[in-house]
Amino acid sequence: MQAVLSIFGAIWLLVETLDFFNVYTRDKYASYAFVIFFGCSIALAVFFRRPIQSVQVPIPHRGVCVEVRIADLFNVTGAIVISTNSVFEADVAGGKISPNSLQGQFTARYFTGNQHKLIEELRKGLQRCKGSPPYPMGTTIPITTHGKTFYLTAMSTLNSQGNASSTLRDVEEALGGLWEYVRQAGELQELAVPLMGTGRGRLNVPRSRVAELIAESFVNASAEGKISDRLVIVIHPQDAEQFSVNLYEIKDRLRQLMSL
Repeated sequence: MQAVLSIFGAIWLLVETLDFFNVYTRDKYASYAFVIFFGCSIALAVFFRRPIQSVQVPIPHRGVCVEVRIADLFNVTGAIVISTNSVFEADVAGGKISPNSLQGQFTARYFTGNQHKLIEELRKGLQRCKGSPPYPMGTTIPITTHGKTFYLTAMSTLNSQGNASSTLRDVEEALGGLWEYVRQAGELQELAVPLMGTGRGRLNVPRSRVAELIAESFVNASAEGKISDRLVIVIHPQDAEQFSVNLYEIKDRLRQLMSL
């Protein structure tokens, strides 16, 4: 409704201006012109607010761009972040990781029938990390396969039943660790990040808020050094539909956050 009123106000201001300069005076348009103008305002508002698949917000003072896109994460170019658990459990075939989870889909797509290779690569990567499991949130292991780079980042804990869970604090720490790792070891690729914690992580936070959190965390971390020229926050189409994700609202909110 706000968009309709804004457009109507602009049209009415134009009409008043034309009337003032005797270009198009009131006696030249019908008494029901108000209804026509309001109808045009609604039509224009619907047009400009039509469903879209992507919005982007440039952040000039950081030299980066943040995009929020409704898409399949695995179809996005650049490096892809895969959220995982703090012990880096990766056994999908044995039922320890759900095949429907993001990590399960990653394993099925890129390590079909060969998950032991993924487990071995994770083991080698963890040997370079300090401490022992469970690892700190944000611990990141790079996996390169099929010509793509994937960053497996710890952001959830597993309970005794093997179910993952995350808190908002877990996600914030995971993002901090991810940014630091990519800054130090990445190659300034486009970086695609899912809505961490909102699926199997059972995070009870609106999808739009998580997108804002990821974007804000990325921009703030970029002040300490370039991470990537472009961050793509990816929302799965089913999530976008099920939870009525409004990209226009997210874009407006991101603009407000980045202007502070």
